[in-house]
Amino acid sequence: MMVEVAYAGALFGTGVVSAVTAIVVLGRVRSYTQQVPLTFAAAALSASVWATGYGFYLLATTTTGRVFWSQILWFGAASLATLWFAFVLSYTRYEDFLTPWTAALLAVEPGVVIGLVMTSNQHGLLGSSGVVTVGALPTLSTTGEPLLVFHGVYTGVVVAAGFACLVAQFRRSRRLYRRQVAVVLAASAVPVAASLLGAAVLRSGVDVTPVSFGLSSVAVLVGFYRYQLFDLTPIARDVVVGELRDGVVVVDDCGRIVEANPRARQIFGVEDDALVGRALADVPDHGPALERIVDDTMAREEFVVDGSDGDRFFEATASRFDGQGAHERGHLVVLRDVTEQRRTEEEFRALIENSRDLITVVSADGTRTYCAPSFERTLGHDPDEAVGRDVFELVHPEDRPEVRETFERLLGEERGAQERAEYRVRHADGSWRTFEAVAVNLVDDPTVQGVVVNARDVTARRRYEQRLRVLNRVLRHDLRNEVNVIQGHADLLLDRKVTAEAKEHARIIRKKAKTLVDLGRQMRTIDYTLHDTDGVERPLEITEAIHDRLDAIQEEFPGAIVTRDLPDEQWVLADDLVPSAIENLIDNAIEHNDRVVPQITVTVDHVTVDGVDYVEVSVVDNGPGIPEAERRVFDDGIETPLSHGSGLGLWLTEWIVTQSNGRLCFEENEPRGTVVRIRLHETASMPTEDPEMQTASTD
Repeated sequence: MMVEVAYAGALFGTGVVSAVTAIVVLGRVRSYTQQVPLTFAAAALSASVWATGYGFYLLATTTTGRVFWSQILWFGAASLATLWFAFVLSYTRYEDFLTPWTAALLAVEPGVVIGLVMTSNQHGLLGSSGVVTVGALPTLSTTGEPLLVFHGVYTGVVVAAGFACLVAQFRRSRRLYRRQVAVVLAASAVPVAASLLGAAVLRSGVDVTPVSFGLSSVAVLVGFYRYQLFDLTPIARDVVVGELRDGVVVVDDCGRIVEANPRARQIFGVEDDALVGRALADVPDHGPALERIVDDTMAREEFVVDGSDGDRFFEATASRFDGQGAHERGHLVVLRDVTEQRRTEEEFRALIENSRDLITVVSADGTRTYCAPSFERTLGHDPDEAVGRDVFELVHPEDRPEVRETFERLLGEERGAQERAEYRVRHADGSWRTFEAVAVNLVDDPTVQGVVVNARDVTARRRYEQRLRVLNRVLRHDLRNEVNVIQGHADLLLDRKVTAEAKEHARIIRKKAKTLVDLGRQMRTIDYTLHDTDGVERPLEITEAIHDRLDAIQEEFPGAIVTRDLPDEQWVLADDLVPSAIENLIDNAIEHNDRVVPQITVTVDHVTVDGVDYVEVSVVDNGPGIPEAERRVFDDGIETPLSHGSGLGLWLTEWIVTQSNGRLCFEENEPRGTVVRIRLHETASMPTEDPEMQTASTD
């Protein structure tokens, strides 16, 4: 009796250790898959139930108690082998075999055994009660009933299959992972050895198998804390290699392909395993190229494969690997798909080669490292000969110091910084061309290692602007002087005694001359207005300027009806000239109005057009309206000899609004007149300056 009590105590200790091991594994494992710790914990808990139930069975003093605890222990004993096998499949990465159907099939045998044990008093299929060892597991009979013999055989087959998986995993594992597998093998071998030892040698009627689970649990805990068992696990080769987007081919030292992933087989257009065992040189179409990179691992080879979506470009590289044995040495060939990269390069090359701009890469010492083909089309110099030469040698001597200073300043700035410059460059025919350039500092970019200069020939534009300036000077000065002479002679004719018909002609001459003078004055105003601004948008309050102008209109035209609907204040993001553009529209509405009682209405509202929010200033009048042909000119933004605006005022407004990133719209007013709308972007009010700061600035 004392022996049984002592053995029961050992069984209870085994049950506790097994349960604790299951809890530790479940609580601390951070494996990428939970299937391994879950199946292990289930097997460990089964062992705990077996050992604990067996301990209570030994301590039971009644037949009823022994029957009850024998049934409890069978819950663990019958299911342990199946749960352990499921754990082994998960741990050795054969979980693909562990489908719901195979799991259900594996559960049939332990389920049937447990069911028969629970109902043994009704059918007697298990023979007499008692706990001895038959095969690798305890049974309830010594008569060797066929069902229990089948269970023993089933358990032996499952255990053998599990050990075969573990041995295979051990052989293909390396270093730390091999030690982990060794721990699992040892922990699994202990109960099997104990079961076989008890069946063959002890024959005492006491099953030592459950006690051995304690030793297995201790082994697992040691492996868990020392080798990070179940926590640090090697990702399966099939997962790593099989899911790669690149093709992978393994070649041994004899030049034979010993492994190829699905992507490689797809690239070469062969069936599964058709590459394995074949010489690398025999790979269809690309064998010689692959042999070259194996012979020289520093080399790269590129080849093209016909695909369903067109040609695919692949870059092949090889690296040497040396294992512990001769059979573990060879080369790893990687086939990387570079199709998108090559297409991008081709598109970029086409853009560069067909661009009219000069694309030049200049090193930090000022020499050209690249010149686009447009270099020859634009300047007449061979781009290949220009590479390696000083970039400043073709720059005009007067512009060279400033250009060099800009270049050196750009080199001192951070990566991606930009500088703009305008300078003259000598053409191959000896003439000078004017270029407008943007330079970007990419000296620290390993793919560029220089300053990228994008230069555009603006010679024709600068000449055109020069002609405009000359014509503008002629209109502003010379033409005005001549018109003043014409006006003087017309006045002399009006002062003399001439016929009424002659005086009428003189009046017409003076009126037209005055129109020309006003036109010249208006052109001077436009030139000054558009060139005096910096073109920068800033917060502006517009209602005050509108109120002031409408008040002036009412004083100048007391008979006019002026209506306004304005907020207390309205801030917009616009150029400083926007208030003058609005005033110009108000002036046009009253000055060109042909009604006896002119009417003007000015409103400021918030509108949304095409999903964009605007502040809209509307000027409505009852005048003759703007002809449709002229409105079309402003909508299109282009004048032609047959389609043009009648004056410069509306063009000035259009230019100012456009410069402020706004919109100018025209509509017909009902029943008569025009509606002109200016749409601008709203912004927050400008912060009020500190009075002391204002005083200081005034002082």
